[in-house]
Amino acid sequence: MRYADDCNIFTKSKMSSYRVRDSAKSYLERKLKLNVNMEKTEARRAVGSTFLGFTFTTYGRRGKLGMTVPQKKKLKKLEDRIRLVTKRNRGVSIEVVIGELNSVLRGWIGYFARGSIKIYLTRLMEWIRRRIRQYLWKQWKTSGNRKHRLRQLGIAEWRLSKWKLGSNSYWKMAGAMGFLIANEMIHKHFRLVDALGYYTKLHAERMEYDGIVLDYRYNSLFG
Repeated sequence: MRYADDCNIFTKSKMSSYRVRDSAKSYLERKLKLNVNMEKTEARRAVGSTFLGFTFTTYGRRGKLGMTVPQKKKLKKLEDRIRLVTKRNRGVSIEVVIGELNSVLRGWIGYFARGSIKIYLTRLMEWIRRRIRQYLWKQWKTSGNRKHRLRQLGIAEWRLSKWKLGSNSYWKMAGAMGFLIANEMIHKHFRLVDALGYYTKLHAERMEYDGIVLDYRYNSLFG
């Protein structure tokens, strides 16, 4: 039989945390015949503690409401991965880049969907869309090809005439190109995943599932 080797138990006070820790240790060792590694077992404040990639924090008046967010190192790892995927001199098609991005985002969101990441995802997607515009601008290379590609995307001629299509200030142009290659176009035409929509759906499903499991366990114990 296999057992989960990582878990957190929350209590209302410091004293009760020590009491519950000792009781849990006694139960695991006496009833289940398991060895508890006390070097990795501690009683501490929930705020700031980490568990399986999540950090526990608080919000609201006097910080009485709790939530989980990804650890900072998990955010950095994701952003580093996105930088590699969207590196402007990779030399692969935009379809390949978008495909890899979608895979990375779906996997990461799938894991952290229980956490509160809506605000983070909003900022992250703004950055990703700008990197995609930068990638396209670099890939299209010349002013003539850029004009041709933008026409294919349905951009009006009068709009094209207002832009310096020969500029190679890639990041600067990527920031300004939101007027030409809108967010909706990146998601619908280039098929970048709607990360916020995907997260909202998964988050609701996970919270509903957790509620069902908690109700079942409560009824099993006290019903």
